[in-house]
Amino acid sequence: MNELDLLFNAAASDRRHGAASIEKRLIDGLMRERRRWTTDDLVRGAAKLRVGQPAMANLRALARRLIHDDPAIVEARLTERLVVLSELGGRLAANAWPLIEGCRRVLSLSRSSAVAAVLQGAWDRGWRGETVIFDGSRAGRGRDQARILAERIQGVRSQPDATIPGWLEGEGNLVMIGADAVSPVRLVNACGTMVLLELAATRSVPVVVVADSGKDLADSEIDEILESGPTAADDEPGRRWQVFEPAPLDLARSRIHE
Repeated sequence: MNELDLLFNAAASDRRHGAASIEKRLIDGLMRERRRWTTDDLVRGAAKLRVGQPAMANLRALARRLIHDDPAIVEARLTERLVVLSELGGRLAANAWPLIEGCRRVLSLSRSSAVAAVLQGAWDRGWRGETVIFDGSRAGRGRDQARILAERIQGVRSQPDATIPGWLEGEGNLVMIGADAVSPVRLVNACGTMVLLELAATRSVPVVVVADSGKDLADSEIDEILESGPTAADDEPGRRWQVFEPAPLDLARSRIHE
């Protein structure tokens, strides 16, 4: 097995890191091995990504780029994408700042590196509001998000989804979520997102989606993601659910991207 195969295997089997992190690691590795590429290597790698990470929109898009006939075009596109990924956190934070600077509380759900980058950037700019991270079910890893953020900024709370209605009360709230995929009409995020967005709508709390353009897909691919996406299980027999769920994009007031 050559180095390229190892890179693709690692990306396809990664269940610990976020989509942008996996993509950046893979492209970094591919660029280091640039002189060893063959078309067959890239096509084989693209197939591994499609099978191993069917629910990550940016990796689906990357797989499509890799099967282009001309390796020079592939290299140029990967170089451009690597620049975006290297600057992504800063770009997202800068673009989100006008929306977050006047808020007293940001409410989010599950683990999102994009949301974490925005909150870190806001804190660095002087924002001193409160951050509440809901779990989004155990598979959503909201507790992990809250723990990581609490090591970087102050005023972070980790809360179960059942407490969402109470936290939405009052003025100055902003709901901010990431997305695993975005189409012109729907987004895909951790299970629990729909409840948060619908409750926010009933209380006129603005919703912001933070997702770079690498997450964009045709709406038909949203169905493919949902059909092939992973499920999670509880300790109790018979309790199993989808990790991801769709939500109408029109429940969000705005979208932040690079």
